[in-house]
Parts: sequence; structure tokens; C-alpha cells
Amino acid sequence: MRRGDLAGLLHAKVRDDVEFVFGDSIDTLDQAGRAVDVTFRSGRQRTFDLVVGADGMHSNTRESLFGPEEQFHRYLGYCFAIFTMPNTFGFSHELMMWNSPGRAAALYAVGDNDELHAFLNFHRPEPPLDALRNPDAQRDLVAKVFAGAGWEVPGMVDAMRDADDLFFDTAGQIRMPHWSSGRVALVGDAAYAPSFLTGQGTSLALVGAYMLSGALAACRDHSAALAAYERGLRGFVAMNQAMADNGAALLFPVTARALEQRDTMLRGLVTMPAAPARPAHSALVLPDLAPFTTRMRRLP
Repeated sequence: MRRGDLAGLLHAKVRDDVEFVFGDSIDTLDQAGRAVDVTFRSGRQRTFDLVVGADGMHSNTRESLFGPEEQFHRYLGYCFAIFTMPNTFGFSHELMMWNSPGRAAALYAVGDNDELHAFLNFHRPEPPLDALRNPDAQRDLVAKVFAGAGWEVPGMVDAMRDADDLFFDTAGQIRMPHWSSGRVALVGDAAYAPSFLTGQGTSLALVGAYMLSGALAACRDHSAALAAYERGLRGFVAMNQAMADNGAALLFPVTARALEQRDTMLRGLVTMPAAPARPAHSALVLPDLAPFTTRMRRLP
């Protein structure tokens, strides 16, 4: 499922009950009183009982509260570019992948349409900080890394040059000692990004939002609620973030020997490997929030 489709479903579910403001963002937060005074980039000012920052790995909310991202960011040794390109291959609900040591390319079709998602990933010991905020530098870096690559990669690089939806970033995690300060809390990638190497980013965000809403419904005091949110979720987050330590090198080998070992293992599989006794993605049993939801609906 494409992320945009999921966001559309969630928006449709609550748009009649929740105020949405598009095209704006938080500029400053002031917690001097018994609420949070927010000034938006547009210049508007409003006051809220609680603010939840769910603005991604490069969260401005987190930086304004806790300081620069660098102190919480854990770089995992890879950079990646994602964009869409024409589906000239006739792919339907499938993915094809190409590997060389330290480089990977994939084309995948979410459904039956004329658009493909393209993915270019490569190993880099240090993050390319000079390219992270410069789209032209990102395109040049990816083209340089994949120069001489085989398969459909040259065409993918050409399509990347023309793509108007290029997303470039590093594979990394956010690890914080606390996810809240006063009346402002963080959820999802802003607080505990696990990286795409785990495949758990969206799941952690949804589970985190669920656990935070449950804690707020169960506790009338916001401090107690935010403490309960962290207490109930931190172990689950740690288990899912640890998945990157095991999966990255296997999925994207950086040496020829490691690549051959990976391919040999995959060729020898006749069934899917048995899942661990307690897989990280299902290690948390979600509490039933129905009683709290009913109570909240009855409040004046």
C-alpha cells in the first residue's frame, strides 16, 4: 500500500471530527503558562492544552524542544533515493531487485497502473551532509554512485533526473531518552524512527499514536499520561529498532562475498524461515481503549 493511500484513508475516517490546517507548520512553542502558545509560520497564534509533534525524522518540533537532530540521530550506513517513473515494464503487484556490493536498485508496482516506484540504495560510511538539503547535489551523488551499473539502473538514473517527487535521505534512527517535555510530546519518526531497514516505521507511528491516545484518555493529568505512554511503548520501540542491526547487511551486502552468501542462502530456501518465538513486530499487545472512548464521548 502506498503511504499516500494510507494517509487518505486515515484522513477520510476523521476529517469530519478533526480540524485540519494544510500548508502551515509550527514556528515557535511557548510553555510559560498552563498551556502551549503556538506561533505558526503563517503568523497565526493559537493556544493548546497539549501539542503532539508527529513531523518525521527531521522534526522541527523536536529540535525546538530538545536541540539539534545530531544528538539523537543514529546513522546506519546507507543512503537512498525514492521516486516514481513510468511503468514501461508491465509490472503488476511485483518487485524486481538488482544488487552489487554496496549498491541496490529496485522497481516495484503497488497495483495495476502506469506508474512504478523506483528505489536506489547505496552504502556510505559517513552521511553526505552537504547533499541532504540540495536536490541537485543528491541527483549528482546518486548518478555518480551508480555509474556503470547494469540491469535497468541507467534508465532509473535518467528517470530520477526528471522526477518531480524525488525523496533522498539517509537510513537512520532517532533514539531519545525522553519523548516529551512539559505539554509537548513526540510520536512516530519524530521520537523513535526505526529506519526503512526494519519495515516498521508506519507501524510504530500508528501504534505510538494509539498508545498515546490511550494514556491521555486513562489519565487526567498530562504528566502522568505522557509518562505512561513512554513506559508502555519504549520496550516495543527498542525491539523494533534492533531489527536494523540484523537485517541491513543481509538485505544490502557491502562485499562480494557477503552478496554471494546472501544469494546462496536465498536460492536454498524451500519454505519461509520460521519466525522467532516473539517477533518484534507483534511483541506488544494493544490495550482495549473502548471503555475510555465511551467515557470521553460522554464528557460535556
